[in-house]
Amino acid sequence: MQTALVILTVIIVGYTLTMFVAGATIRHDRGEAPDGLRFVILIPCLDEGLVIGRTIDRLLALRTRHRFAVMIIDDGSTDDTADVVDRYDDDRVWLFQRTAPEARQGKGEALNAAYRALRAKVEAGGTSPDDVIIVVLDADGRLDANALDAVAPSFAEDDRAAVQIKVRIHNAPDGIIARLQDIEFASFTEVFQRGRSRLGAAGLGGNGQFARLSALMDLGDSPWSDCLTEDLELGINFLLDGWRNDFCPDVAVSQQGVTDVRSLVRQRTRWYQGHLQCLRFLPSILRSDLRPWAKFDLSFHLLNAVVMLVLQTVSLVWIGAVAYLVATQPAATTSAMFGGARILVLYALAFGLAPFVAVIYWRTEPTVSIPRGILYAHLYVLYGYLWYFAGVRATFRHLTGQRAWAKTARTAGTGDELAAGRRVIGLHILPNRGGAPARSLRPEGQRHAGRPPARQPLPVIDLRPFDDHPPATAPREPVSSR
Repeated sequence: MQTALVILTVIIVGYTLTMFVAGATIRHDRGEAPDGLRFVILIPCLDEGLVIGRTIDRLLALRTRHRFAVMIIDDGSTDDTADVVDRYDDDRVWLFQRTAPEARQGKGEALNAAYRALRAKVEAGGTSPDDVIIVVLDADGRLDANALDAVAPSFAEDDRAAVQIKVRIHNAPDGIIARLQDIEFASFTEVFQRGRSRLGAAGLGGNGQFARLSALMDLGDSPWSDCLTEDLELGINFLLDGWRNDFCPDVAVSQQGVTDVRSLVRQRTRWYQGHLQCLRFLPSILRSDLRPWAKFDLSFHLLNAVVMLVLQTVSLVWIGAVAYLVATQPAATTSAMFGGARILVLYALAFGLAPFVAVIYWRTEPTVSIPRGILYAHLYVLYGYLWYFAGVRATFRHLTGQRAWAKTARTAGTGDELAAGRRVIGLHILPNRGGAPARSLRPEGQRHAGRPPARQPLPVIDLRPFDDHPPATAPREPVSSR
């Protein structure tokens, strides 16, 4: 058992260090951005009234020379998500509403519906799909103010399908669970995403994902699937279709991390099961025209879910056996297992990557001191075992054909995540009244479930912001402060 632990550990550590070196030596000089790019930021929403107002305010304050619009996809919300969006009179804010029975079919299908509507308008208007960039953002996503300008140069390459930016946790200071999630995202970014960028095979996430409309069109009417990790599958499909995916390390999107262990394991279970669903791509990857190292990396990434489950199972069984021996034969076991240099070997096996993680996180988050970073890194190693429980649960769900999931609930978090323009009375959150409506992208005849429409819906998508509205150059006064 010890031999199995050593072999698996050496493979993972060797792979990790190789990717780190590959990413550390890459140059990210992307040159000039192509002229005429238009960005459409898609935000799927299901009962996101708590956070969507602040998100729109931040997006309208982006500093960019490129034209953009924000499309809120209200996927059958029963809260006041649509009411919050209605209050914006900026013609770059579009409301696209879905109602039953089409609504609530998953994030992938919500994105597909908005994509099809946008594709039809772009084709009818004569805009080149190569120049339209779709940005997928979570309802609580906070883009860096210069994100569009930083990503745009990557699309100067004709074979570039998509670009992923860094993902961070904006409520990391609130508690250790949120902090460890931030370390998790930062470590993945600095090690694997940088390395994969060198291969043209960066992974895509569900937040901060930039994709060229023409590349999405190559994948048909439904580029996003009903997979539990539709973002991972989309990135794989781009690569198998002959496109390349890039990673931009210069900017980030931050999101709200969950703050309790139960919600964290539940969320990770969904992600783990999505990886298991994507294992079906392994034969296609191995037969593809991807470069050998890209094939190995992508295959290892998919298999890592299984490898980690095996490794952690072996590790936990070994720990249990040692604990039993210590309890029944304390003197002999302590001398044999922990005497001399053996304790150093055991520490290296258990926490060998902790100093590495500490340095990476300190470089990413210099406000955290080195001693505190070392402490966080050791806790992060233990935190990794939560993936074991998620893996066991996900494997059971996968084998029994369970696929349904409810979304992760938002919380008030750091205190600045109350929806824009809201006032709290007891436990009730009430929207302010007044304000001009947002531009409607509601299909004709549809109405928001559970309430009468605020106005007559417009049956078409209006792309005038791409042509008439000047790019934002300075932050605007947020609706929430009016």
